[in-house]
Amino acid sequence: MESTSKEGIQTLYSKENPFLAKLLENYKLNKKGSSKDTRHIVFDLEDSGLSYSPGDSLYIVPENDPVLVKEILSLLDLDYAEEFEYNRFLKEVNITRPSNKLFSFIASKTSTDGKLLGEEFLGYSTAGVLKAVKEKYPGFSLTSNELVENSSKVLGRAYSIASSLNAHPRKVELCISRVDGLVNNQRVLGLCSNYISDRVPLNENLTKIYLHTNDKFRLPQDSSVDIIMVGPGTGIAPFRAFIEERNHLRQSGKKVGRDWLFFGDQKSEYDYLYGEELEAYRRDFNLSLDLAFSRDQDFKVYVQDRMKEKSEEIFRWLENGAHFYVCGDARKMAKDVDTALREIAAEHGKDPDLYITELKNTQRYSRDVY
Repeated sequence: MESTSKEGIQTLYSKENPFLAKLLENYKLNKKGSSKDTRHIVFDLEDSGLSYSPGDSLYIVPENDPVLVKEILSLLDLDYAEEFEYNRFLKEVNITRPSNKLFSFIASKTSTDGKLLGEEFLGYSTAGVLKAVKEKYPGFSLTSNELVENSSKVLGRAYSIASSLNAHPRKVELCISRVDGLVNNQRVLGLCSNYISDRVPLNENLTKIYLHTNDKFRLPQDSSVDIIMVGPGTGIAPFRAFIEERNHLRQSGKKVGRDWLFFGDQKSEYDYLYGEELEAYRRDFNLSLDLAFSRDQDFKVYVQDRMKEKSEEIFRWLENGAHFYVCGDARKMAKDVDTALREIAAEHGKDPDLYITELKNTQRYSRDVY
């Protein structure tokens, strides 16, 4: 499928036909001592014809861990050397996370309840589930085709782009949190974050990527307008791109409004992502910075708390036409930020529902949440 990039270049790269990109950089942003593993990832776009704007996303199509593939093939009594089976379980079938459909299939074969199985094996990989079920029900078996038909597919994972193309020509940069935790005493590894962090070598055209345009998360068309950005953790990604783009415009002689960033994470000593860059932008480009490191003190402090501390100034900026942006966790952070924004409106005599609706209707309140 052909598509046209923003520069009018014809490119064949899309979800159906991703670009094989070269990984140029992969390093940890957190300092030693942090409990987190956040990676700065850079891909080469040379000769791709791909172009993006701040606010867009990049999809990475991962591959399964070969160790898990080997376990699956062994459980299915298949030869590890069988190229067809190996490749489809490596590249096509999600064996990192068993699907609800697979639990229903197992339940039908074992006279059990699929929902209860899903709860019992929460956190298990597909191989872990099959191994446990075989031990519990020795007569249970399934073919490779049955496993494929009852599993989800390996799909691309979207990441907010953390760079401006003007600041980094022919490159695209990401800020990715590597998922590695315990659930139900099982080690849970994020499929895509661990693939790109641990299993992709540098300087080889191996990673399938494609771009996603996000027209609902854009810088103001008028660069002289002020912007307020709220992005804790990896939510910093699109705002790094925003700030780079606006600094490029400033250096090009254009009139650019004020930039205000609310950033937060766990500990300032270890988890101040892009801290040196942001401090340089504060010094050289008058970036306003409010920081919330939740574990630097006995009580938790979050970005929404910093917002409430600056209630008067935020309201003044908004009344003067500023755009408000949020990026990050949809389940809690984005809701708490929205609540704080409504409280700020109410404190200043506004109906919060009407005020927020007006901001959204005029494209002055944009969210990129996940």
